Amino acid sequence: MSPSSAAPSEDFWQTSHAEIQARLSAAQGESQQLRDTIQSLRDALEESRVGETQRTQSAVSGANSELLLLQATVQSLRDELELQKVGEDSRRAEAVAMANGEILQLRQTAQSLRDELEFQKAEETARRSEALAIANAEIIQLRQTVQSLRDELEASRAAQLREIEDAHAQGRREILQLQSTIQQLRSELEQHHAGR
Repeated sequence: MSPSSAAPSEDFWQTSHAEIQARLSAAQGESQQLRDTIQSLRDALEESRVGETQRTQSAVSGANSELLLLQATVQSLRDELELQKVGEDSRRAEAVAMANGEILQLRQTAQSLRDELEFQKAEETARRSEALAIANAEIIQLRQTVQSLRDELEASRAAQLREIEDAHAQGRREILQLQSTIQQLRSELEQHHAGR
């Protein structure tokens, strides 16, 4: 048996090393891509949250302006009623009814704005939870890929070690066989010389 077959060739080691490097490079590329995706989802979530906050502030600001306007209207009606108390009971009752209607409308508007704000908060929470769930799923998948590559690398190393050990064992067997053959030839040669 030739010396080159007794141990793994240099080409074999270079090829195995290149394959391992390629797999590690692919895993690193996939890891970076997943990190970029997670960052993109976080940025989108932050942008959505800022937009929802701005819309909420705008709605609240509009409600406050409307509230002030309605409060001013109510106060104006009350002042006018005070000036027209004598002899204007019916008009006063009508004005009070109008004021009460506007107050009721104001309360309904305020409640509607509260409901809309709660709905927007719930939607934002749901979107955030969904984005985090996707990100966590991708992180888990990345960890599984890394673990799979580690397991594959360990298996490859173990296989290489077994091949090396098998090659060494084969070499030792061949050496023992050659030594036995040499010893046998020596014995035959000595017997031949002794027979002369």
